[in-house]
Amino acid sequence: MVSKQEIIKINGILTHIYRLGDPLLSSKSIVIIPGNPGLGGFYIRFAHELYNLFNEKISILIISQAGHSPPLKYCFTLNEQIEHKIKTIEKLLSINPNHRLILIGHSIGSYMVLNMLEKFQNQFDRAFFLFPTIERMSESNAGKRFIRWYPILIYILPFLCFIINLLLPFNWLKKKLISFYFSNSPLDDRSILIDTVLYDLLNPLTIKNILQMANEEMSVVKKRNDQIIKRFINKITFYYGTNDHWVPNDIVKQMKQIYPKGDIIQYEPNNHHYTISSQSPPLSKQDNNSLNNSNDKNSTSLSASKIKWFDAVRTVKQLNQIFNNLF
Repeated sequence: MVSKQEIIKINGILTHIYRLGDPLLSSKSIVIIPGNPGLGGFYIRFAHELYNLFNEKISILIISQAGHSPPLKYCFTLNEQIEHKIKTIEKLLSINPNHRLILIGHSIGSYMVLNMLEKFQNQFDRAFFLFPTIERMSESNAGKRFIRWYPILIYILPFLCFIINLLLPFNWLKKKLISFYFSNSPLDDRSILIDTVLYDLLNPLTIKNILQMANEEMSVVKKRNDQIIKRFINKITFYYGTNDHWVPNDIVKQMKQIYPKGDIIQYEPNNHHYTISSQSPPLSKQDNNSLNNSNDKNSTSLSASKIKWFDAVRTVKQLNQIFNNLF
């Protein structure tokens, strides 16, 4: 299935979205909210894997972060980003009251999804938080380093992007270099990945917005919103990594103590954080059953049955190689 991408206006905001499937032909949609950088193109392979699990009987929507793709001069606050995602879903997926949603947030996208649950409480079947940064970001190892270096990075990184574009003024040349980096990616996704880097990641405006948003995350994402978590704990899966430098080390243990019946998973082998990548092994059909049954009232809940949807997401390390070289 070839993905469709377009830039649309949501309340006057240019928004880059990616779609697989037709919501008019399915009863359920998966919505993917990226982390930071909020470039939807980096999540396209992950979306394809999920789409294949459902035998193409579902629609998938990836919503890029406002101001990240396409690059805009204005830097949106976290609250504005949350409102932007709500408005996008309402505009594109307000098909009928019976249309169900599965919400997937990665990193700061999990924070956004968490704050969207009340709005879609009658529509969403389950929310999956991948490497969630929903509390105490400034206390994490990466958070402490970022705070220390932010006053320098906010000037140096956009300037470096400017220099790169100055030294390599021809897009065809940059495309050649970027395509070499993504040479092992599936051919259908490669052009999207190349364009994401070329037109978004190498744009000084994008880099500035990424850094400013991260800086706000350090000051805003402090206290966990237990009120919302307690209300929807039976419909949320938390998926943590062991080497996630954006999450304080004690959070998983604390979460399991506070929510002993919650579906809180920690993946052991060398999990990092950053973003969803281009190279993905096939996911198991068992993972499909877990997602597909999330609206089946006669089936056991995901957390109780341990149906392994996260065997799929467990490959977020394999299925989603980390862009360490980029960030």
